[in-house]
Amino acid sequence: MVAIAAWPTAAMAYQVFYRGIGQFIWLAGGWLTVLLGCVVVKMVPWPQTISSLLVFATLLVIAIGSAGFSVGWYRALLVEETSSWGIIPFSVGRRELRYLLYQAAIALIVGAPVALLCLLLGWEPVWAAAFSFLKGGALNRRALLLTGGGVALLLPLIVLSFRLAARLILALAAIAIDDTPGRLLREAWRHTKGDARALFYGWLACIMPVSLLWAVLALVLDYTLGDLAAPIVELLAYLCYFVALGLTAGFFSCVFSQFADGALPDEGAAAA
Repeated sequence: MVAIAAWPTAAMAYQVFYRGIGQFIWLAGGWLTVLLGCVVVKMVPWPQTISSLLVFATLLVIAIGSAGFSVGWYRALLVEETSSWGIIPFSVGRRELRYLLYQAAIALIVGAPVALLCLLLGWEPVWAAAFSFLKGGALNRRALLLTGGGVALLLPLIVLSFRLAARLILALAAIAIDDTPGRLLREAWRHTKGDARALFYGWLACIMPVSLLWAVLALVLDYTLGDLAAPIVELLAYLCYFVALGLTAGFFSCVFSQFADGALPDEGAAAA
């Protein structure tokens, strides 16, 4: 059983990303261009129905694009594959669709508690009732218990969901390189037994800095540009999302290589 070291493996993911930045731009550029088009089109004051359809189309592009990009990036790192689909690669085939299915299942594990927390935080009447005593109103114990208890329950649940997902993402690397034994998720769970903490912290080290960078940039742009910042912030979110995908794939490629070969992959694989 290989013991994964969180920080050296995360550091290697950053090194691989830096060395393969040209490959990253090539693989992600087409999808980011499409998303730029979605942002521009949504700036037009469309009727509500069309606006909703455009939001759905944007989400569809994000889902398919993340699968297509991730498969290409995993293959560049693990099997040193360089694609030849033209100037801007748009690879959406059977492999990518299978990847998308498993990715959606894993994302659901993380997304469900996060969505519940967002719904709770956005439930303004309950929050207003819970903290009305701060403005001299009566103490509403039921509302206070609902909000405080909900947050106290959901935050550990979110951490748990990320820990579970970190053990299953290894299945995505296997799908990307066609190393697909039966019951992929069960195999990923078995191989990562004993490494849950390392995978969790290593993965967070890859995605948290990018998320925090986007949050800071969003605050600065919103403060300086006001309403004009919205499309720029949205586009930056897509860029940071693809960077996080790249770092995630880099981290789990390193993990995959350690389980397969007992060593980290070649740093220059993506740059080859």
